[in-house]
Amino acid sequence: MNFHFYSPRNASGAAKAAPVFSRLTAMLLLLSAGLLPLDSFGFWVVNFGTARTMPRKRIGFAAGLGGQVVFLGDPSLTSAFFTIPHAGFRYGLAEHLDVGLRLAPIPLPFSTVGPGFGVNLDAKFWLTKPESKVDLAVVLGAGGAHVLIENSSRYAYSPNAALLATYNTNETTHFTVMGRYVNLAIPSAPEGARQNFVNIAGASFGLKKDLTPNISLLPEIGAYWYDGEIRGVKKSGPGFQYGVMLATSF
Repeated sequence: MNFHFYSPRNASGAAKAAPVFSRLTAMLLLLSAGLLPLDSFGFWVVNFGTARTMPRKRIGFAAGLGGQVVFLGDPSLTSAFFTIPHAGFRYGLAEHLDVGLRLAPIPLPFSTVGPGFGVNLDAKFWLTKPESKVDLAVVLGAGGAHVLIENSSRYAYSPNAALLATYNTNETTHFTVMGRYVNLAIPSAPEGARQNFVNIAGASFGLKKDLTPNISLLPEIGAYWYDGEIRGVKKSGPGFQYGVMLATSF
């Protein structure tokens, strides 16, 4: 998750609107936290943010819900989840550099795999100048996760990378296109990571709309190709994700 905040300093009505959106943010956080234990899971290929990084020493938080549909195998079987929670933080380390922590369920829609949960750390490098109409960034990350395979606890790791391009329509509206690659391997499963893995490559299209100087709405849709194997059972096919998040910073 790579949200970022920058808004016009003279935004009218911001002081009056801030308490309303602060309460909305708190409600969304509680909803997201309450839904995390549910038996629905999927990896967020979608990005939820722009190419710009957080300002130095500034913290951002976002939470929301979404869903995914994956068509796996031949003949194709549909795996769908419609209430997937997502949340995360970002912190500005330096000019053009921030780091993020994202909490996300795990991308394994196999019948032998139960619900899992993972944590991902990443660093985002903003490559363009602040006055640029189009922003570019690179995100490099690594995650760890816990999953259940045939009722046995297993641990997974997940290196990932993304390229982001954001077109700044105006000071409050930003359109982002992202390409992402994720590899999730389960070395602790029988036969190791060679027969227990997931490769995901895809793209997403997102909008960031600033509602106040520090509250933003981030809807996004994404499509990807899913190629995986669990205990020697291979499945591949297209997947689609959607979601919306509410983000703030302080």
